[in-house]
Amino acid sequence: MADFSDQLFDWQDRLFDNANGRLEYRGNTWTSLWPGTGKPGLWTTSISRMGVLYSLIVREEEIYIAHRAHTTGKEGDDSATRDEDIALVIPPVFDGFTKVLDADDQKAARDLYWEAVCSDEEATDRSKVEELLRQSVAKNPFVGEPRLGLAQMCLNAEMYEEAQEQAEEGLKLLLEWGSSWDKRMPWEGWVSWGRAMLTKAKEKDWPHTSFGILSLGLVK
Repeated sequence: MADFSDQLFDWQDRLFDNANGRLEYRGNTWTSLWPGTGKPGLWTTSISRMGVLYSLIVREEEIYIAHRAHTTGKEGDDSATRDEDIALVIPPVFDGFTKVLDADDQKAARDLYWEAVCSDEEATDRSKVEELLRQSVAKNPFVGEPRLGLAQMCLNAEMYEEAQEQAEEGLKLLLEWGSSWDKRMPWEGWVSWGRAMLTKAKEKDWPHTSFGILSLGLVK
């Protein structure tokens, strides 16, 4: 699961014809040119499904160990042969692996996000871009980058309270994942950008010049 979140993007979807987002490795388009379009990959549904299975395994282990504690002496203690010193940690993503993301929602959210961030800013109504991002977040609330895009739209409109909320949630999700969903920028870049926006949202002060935006990374 960690490998998927760290490595997969649109190119792998093209390699294996993963148009339905189910990651079933049915295709063999080995001629697909790297790195593809750069879109986020359709891997989140698969991880959410694996996560639910993993959480069931963790629960079964807990039940087994609790049961053995009541029967030790009758059946013997086999903990030394079962690697029980290795902690089975449930990551916080997908609400602690309690939610499964529908494959169609995953694809719709990705496409809505991509339309928003790749729109012609001169020709596209900003309210439309904002709505695309809101729809993306609604379809897939488990990744951070769409929320950071929405945070920037709110900052542009001086909607500082919502900008802070979206930046905080987007950052939380990025930190929970430890890798980026939109791999056009590295995880560290997304975290830095999110923190810069969060700081400005709290200060209720957002630049209205290109040089001001460019200077957000300056150390005070």
